[in-house]
Amino acid sequence: MASHTPDALRREAERLLEVAGVSRAPVPLRDVISALNLSLVQSRREPFSSEAALAPLGEGFAIEVRGGGNERRRRFTIAHEIGHFVLHDGRPLYERGGRVNEASRRLEREADAFAAELLMPEHLVRQAALEEGADPHLLADRFEVSVQAMSIRLRRLGLAERQSELLPPSRDVF
Repeated sequence: MASHTPDALRREAERLLEVAGVSRAPVPLRDVISALNLSLVQSRREPFSSEAALAPLGEGFAIEVRGGGNERRRRFTIAHEIGHFVLHDGRPLYERGGRVNEASRRLEREADAFAAELLMPEHLVRQAALEEGADPHLLADRFEVSVQAMSIRLRRLGLAERQSELLPPSRDVF
């Protein structure tokens, strides 16, 4: 399976957002899931070692999620599984024990990059940064993602030049 370039990942995410009718933040993942004819279900398997997995369901597929946890992290995890579905031929990637090989790591990195493109589309992040500034805390709230995910996205888009710009202001008094 060929690797996807960053441009290809961005184009796939943009195409999917267009098909789902999404034009503003936060991205409603239910609309995206519906556009792909996927289902979102609570995990019934125990133990369930990952937060989510793509699994067969009837004639199609479902994103099976484990209950609980941080909602923003859960959104990123669901977007990650959507990435596997869109990028990796709609094949479920079953959990495997043992060492993860380089090909598997590449697939995981692609799904993470796709999730960032899906939840934080470049044009929407740039517009939000113009309106509100490139504060990762404010933008994380607007896009319903973690501060860490938004900080990484801002840095990769060149909107935060140095890591120190992404750190919260020091509260120490000297």
